[in-house]
Amino acid sequence: MILPGAIERVATLRAWVIAGLLGLVLAGSADAGLEICNNTEQMQSVAIGYKGDTDWTSEGWWNIEPGKCSVLVGGDLTKRYYYYYADSAGGGFRGQDYGFCTQKAEFTIIGDTDCDARGYVRTEFREIDTGETATAFTLTLVETTPPGGGLGAKGPGGGEEDGADVAMQTMTESPEVPVIAIDEAALTTNQPAGRHGKPFEVDALFQGCELEDGRAYCGFHADGVKLRAYYKGPTDTELMYTLEDMDLNAPVTIVGDEADRSRLHAAVVLREVRPRRDDDAMMHLRRTLQGDWVSVQDPKSEITIRGSEMYVRYDGVFRLTRFLRLARRCDGLRGEGPVLFQTSLRDRQPKCYRVVKADGRSLQLDPVAGGAAMQFRKLR
Repeated sequence: MILPGAIERVATLRAWVIAGLLGLVLAGSADAGLEICNNTEQMQSVAIGYKGDTDWTSEGWWNIEPGKCSVLVGGDLTKRYYYYYADSAGGGFRGQDYGFCTQKAEFTIIGDTDCDARGYVRTEFREIDTGETATAFTLTLVETTPPGGGLGAKGPGGGEEDGADVAMQTMTESPEVPVIAIDEAALTTNQPAGRHGKPFEVDALFQGCELEDGRAYCGFHADGVKLRAYYKGPTDTELMYTLEDMDLNAPVTIVGDEADRSRLHAAVVLREVRPRRDDDAMMHLRRTLQGDWVSVQDPKSEITIRGSEMYVRYDGVFRLTRFLRLARRCDGLRGEGPVLFQTSLRDRQPKCYRVVKADGRSLQLDPVAGGAAMQFRKLR
């Protein structure tokens, strides 16, 4: 997730990738599948979530004392993505809209829906990406010092994840910068199809290159899913470096292999990225939507739209992330759009809004399914 205030150009990306990501090979101890270490000054009660044999599953609690570690999943890891929640007397943990069911007593709960109706509590977890081939992974909980305090985590690459308002940083310029010439030849490789997963070809929008949990990747949005191609992975290194010069929201066609998928995200290996020019009828509207907006009805409610993602804050506190997609119409819409689909990482159900007005000063979105219009004014 890219949060407002954390957007900056990182000129030393190549040095970071070489120096920082080499630590990935050190992930985990010899006996640990998934190990979590507590480098804070308080006892941490930890729960995890994962995709089980039949449904999403959550388990807890592991009480980890300061300076100690605990193995939550033994043996070689068989999954790439896990999710975790850490509770302590000091609080400060902030989830990522990945909801799982929990309870105060020790638990193993099958299913991540209808938590309240089943007598549980819905709790927001954070994602752990262990990598494409890791059989062991160690995550270290660390103290962070964002505004208001918080709890972060550090992966084996050494990168910190902020538990409050700064979860990652971007390495792509804002859409207002001049267009940079791209070496399109470097965006094509000779990798054979299907070597790293299911082959695919899809039109997408470029979301920039980002740093999250000590791992760097370049992202794209396509059909409501965020595709992530990682540095130091099977994707050609020169192709990844060339993507750094691509404009945010640039329309492209990407060709590659889908290596893994987790809800609204997919890990991909890129074989080719083909820029598409002047064939996106929504491009002007998409550019108009970019930036910071404040609600006319409630000045404490603010949003930031960056690329195909919306970050929602209330009274200065980050609340959630939504993936965005523009279209001509949605089911049940009378007349023409355009419309804006918003999909929260929390419930993963896209909601459709008619874009009634969008200019450099004001924005009005009317929910197609009914309800009050959302009106915003531009901050910057």
